[in-house]
Amino acid sequence: MKKIKKLGLITLGAAVMISASGCTDASNNGDVNNINEAKAIEEKTIQTDKTDATDKAAEARLQDDFYEAVNAKWLASTELPADKVIIGGLVDLDTNVKNLVTADMAKMAAEGRDKADDEIGNMIKFYKLAADREKLGKEGYEVIKADIEKIKSINSLADFAKNQKELYFEGLALPFSLTLLSDMKDATKHALYLEAPIPTMPDKSYYAPENPQSEIFLGLYKQMLSDLLVMVGETEKEADRIAGEAVDFEKEFVLNTLSPAEYSNIEAFYNPKTIDELKAYSNNIDLEKFLVDVVGKAPKQISVMSVKYFENLDNLINEKNWEKMKSWTYANFVLKSAPLLSDDFVKTSTQLSRAIAGQEQAASTDETVHNIVNSAFQYVVGNYYAETYFGAEAKQDVTDMVESMIGIYKDKLLSNDWMSEETKKEAIKKLDNMKIHVGYSDKLEDMYSLLKVDENKTLFENNRFIRTIKTKNDFAKLDQPVDRDEWRMSANTANMTYQPLTNTITFPAGSLQAPFYDKNQSASQNYGGIGAVIAHEISHGFDPNGAKYDEVGNMVNWWTEEDYKKYEEKGQAFIDQYSKVEYLGQKLNGEQTVTENISDIAGLMVALEAAKQSPDANLKEFYQSWATIWRQKARPELEQLLLTIDAHAPNKVRVNVGVANTDDFYSTFDVKEGDAMYIAPEDRVRLW
Repeated sequence: MKKIKKLGLITLGAAVMISASGCTDASNNGDVNNINEAKAIEEKTIQTDKTDATDKAAEARLQDDFYEAVNAKWLASTELPADKVIIGGLVDLDTNVKNLVTADMAKMAAEGRDKADDEIGNMIKFYKLAADREKLGKEGYEVIKADIEKIKSINSLADFAKNQKELYFEGLALPFSLTLLSDMKDATKHALYLEAPIPTMPDKSYYAPENPQSEIFLGLYKQMLSDLLVMVGETEKEADRIAGEAVDFEKEFVLNTLSPAEYSNIEAFYNPKTIDELKAYSNNIDLEKFLVDVVGKAPKQISVMSVKYFENLDNLINEKNWEKMKSWTYANFVLKSAPLLSDDFVKTSTQLSRAIAGQEQAASTDETVHNIVNSAFQYVVGNYYAETYFGAEAKQDVTDMVESMIGIYKDKLLSNDWMSEETKKEAIKKLDNMKIHVGYSDKLEDMYSLLKVDENKTLFENNRFIRTIKTKNDFAKLDQPVDRDEWRMSANTANMTYQPLTNTITFPAGSLQAPFYDKNQSASQNYGGIGAVIAHEISHGFDPNGAKYDEVGNMVNWWTEEDYKKYEEKGQAFIDQYSKVEYLGQKLNGEQTVTENISDIAGLMVALEAAKQSPDANLKEFYQSWATIWRQKARPELEQLLLTIDAHAPNKVRVNVGVANTDDFYSTFDVKEGDAMYIAPEDRVRLW
């Protein structure tokens, strides 16, 4: 699974992952008019402010727009590079990590580090294959030719069923996706979750007829697939036919999947079914056989995520619809294989994502290569980065901060005036059992020692071998105990997370950089940066998702009935307040962003208390640090996309609405009624 919300991970930054591995000029694909038309509609929809950034900076008052005033100099002087769709905050941290690691891999390759048969040695062998763009150019699509012929040879659902195990492990597109998570009712063991395929476009609204941009982006999608199919030997006429059928099939199934608001509530995708109940969904596909073929056994139960998709399965997958499904399988296999092929495949395969996000220029080859290596050796890359650039001292320092924040959070829970003693006791139990992951894992999973790279085989072949080992390793955990100490985010990741199904907070080394964390910053600055972030992740344990899970991750109700009603009333106040906020000419979706908004404000409150307890407390520095870590510049197309799919409010809103709900902000910056930042005391929202 690729979507973060589908994995049950609640992250600090945007959930959307925009492909930056490469892109193509519109002129190469004959789509310049369509892209321009899309941008014109986007501009009309977004209604962006045309005021010069320097003028805005000069006019901004802390009391009227805290985000703009604090970040005025940076916003006025920083240009968004043509090969980027977003900069600032976590994105800059991610770029720093990628640059360091990529330079180090190149150096290790030159020094012969690939001669050693350990995890790093195999990682460098894989890097050399990915970095040899000349060899990849000569290979072209030959490495996937046999797979294409296999797909073409399948002429019925019956043939498909015979080949489904091989198709799955070879990474060919199938009408189902599988992932392994804790069982929400028994978090001590792993369970299997079944979902619709992952669509190419980032949200179902891009497929919906009522979306004015839908026709444009579906057209771009078809053209991209057609271009790729021509590149693997199809005639233009045949490529257009296959691409058209592929997009039509995808459009049909996507409209039966969950919306972003539904994915923001992880309870929505826990729908356990017995094998008999699962088989009843389809007369055309033997779902039990699929699971036995792929997983190795039929589990006692499996959770169905998008129930509507499986209720309509026979309408989507049948002999009459077979040719469309086959076209989708073929076209999507080529699309998903493209990043591992030559540069022209990489560029063509990112045409659509560039148009959606407004990316003007191709990402660098270094970034493409890094993404390939990181995808295969993520935890090896992560531990290398952390051990080289983070270290034990910083790990202990941040761990101490986390434990301090948990202590303050405990005090706030105990002293709040709306929870009963019974509920408080359960909440404290959850805090006391929260697992803390800081910096990097002390051990690397044994599976990584099996990832042997054969230099005599292609990048594509080695990647398939690695993916197969990882997939089988995951499935081997089915029904096995869950290790709450296991890291589910690699150390080189520039993000933070709370996992409700294990009650775990994770702060990878990649995220523990300035301005979020710097040992040379004042305590108040660090509390306003990483401190507020730490408390934000702790708060996810008590957001509308986390509040439904106990101290080890079981989905149980640990609230009294009266307390939970009060909790829901407080949550509704957050929804109501944020739903009134306008950004880019439209109102925010307060329901979609409620978990993150609650965690932002609760986190700020806890970090603020920690800062006030420090001997050299400086609340101006605290608040300014909060505004600094969220500074950002992004393409208007991407901002519009994030408004549609992201569980987080826009960064400017996170800063301004967050601080305006804390009482100390008003005394610190002399904010009064009549100032644009002012919220009346009775309208300020908070949990504790």
